[in-house]
Amino acid sequence: MERMFISTGKHFSNENIINSILGQGETHPFADDLRQAGYAVHVLPNIDLSRRSRKSLRDLVKAREIDVVHVHTEKNYLQTVLACRLALGPRGKVIRTVHNVFMATGFWRVKRFAQALLADRLVFALIAPSPDVAANERTLGRSAQVIYNWVDDRYSELASLRSGRKANEQPLALIVGNCSDIKNHSRALRAISATNHHLIHFGNEAGASQEEIDLLNALDLQHRLVGRGTHAPDDALKVADYYAMPSRNEGMPVALAEALVSGVPAFVSDAPGLRWAKGLTGVTCLAEDDGAWMHALQSGNVGATVAGAGSVDFSAARGARQYADIYRAASTVKIASLRRTAAPKLARVTSSVGAAGDEKE
Repeated sequence: MERMFISTGKHFSNENIINSILGQGETHPFADDLRQAGYAVHVLPNIDLSRRSRKSLRDLVKAREIDVVHVHTEKNYLQTVLACRLALGPRGKVIRTVHNVFMATGFWRVKRFAQALLADRLVFALIAPSPDVAANERTLGRSAQVIYNWVDDRYSELASLRSGRKANEQPLALIVGNCSDIKNHSRALRAISATNHHLIHFGNEAGASQEEIDLLNALDLQHRLVGRGTHAPDDALKVADYYAMPSRNEGMPVALAEALVSGVPAFVSDAPGLRWAKGLTGVTCLAEDDGAWMHALQSGNVGATVAGAGSVDFSAARGARQYADIYRAASTVKIASLRRTAAPKLARVTSSVGAAGDEKE
């Protein structure tokens, strides 16, 4: 999410939107990069209904003359929206983006439904980054507008820099993303291990299962693991023959969009949060079982560079433009009522710990 903000800094400036990032926690791990992209970055310990928190938030809204607050955090959604509305006053507006297909069950689902029922009435617009997320939110009675995620401009240049695989070279797979049960990397790793393919795996392995670690280590011993760590994927996208995303559920994964824009074909699970990609050039949706993945990777039909992402525009300029239209619509009431004209000033509420889109309530 923060990488998306960084990539749209100049585009929001072109749209005459003045941005602030408001993180929750002790520090913001992307603060320096965000500031270089043109954002003002602020961090508060908590955004809740306590007197101290409300005063800190109100002082910030007043000092920055903020018109719109865009809430990205899933956790404590209701109290966050209430705190923001109190800080903004009666004319301020709150925008909300739901970043994932949350497979909520039990009390968590009841809590999500209750918070949606109460807090959505205080929200000017509800956004989903893919049709899959919007469909999942409709089960809670929500109607969300779809604005697809986007990628940094540099990825559109990588397709022309891709090097073709030589006749005697083995296919090279790429997996990008932090390990977790939801990401389900073990399925792709088992399929890759059953072939003669090589692999680049970029992601934090702190949440990896023992099976994932064992499979990665085995590929390493076989000299088939040619990249590993938490590096940016740019160089890997120039040489990878295909991208693998076997997730159990997603929202609208930026890493997949980066691969497609870079010209790398992708194998993805036929799972919530990935089904929106069916039919896109270069995307193959596979059933959620090992046999389907092994058959697909052993078929030999891997490695052809794809020509962009087809019908979906993943450009940062498009994302900034669509959100800017909503921010301007939200701030029009306030600007008109005060008989002044100005660029909408926006604060984004995010979590500085982990990915806000993956939070549970």
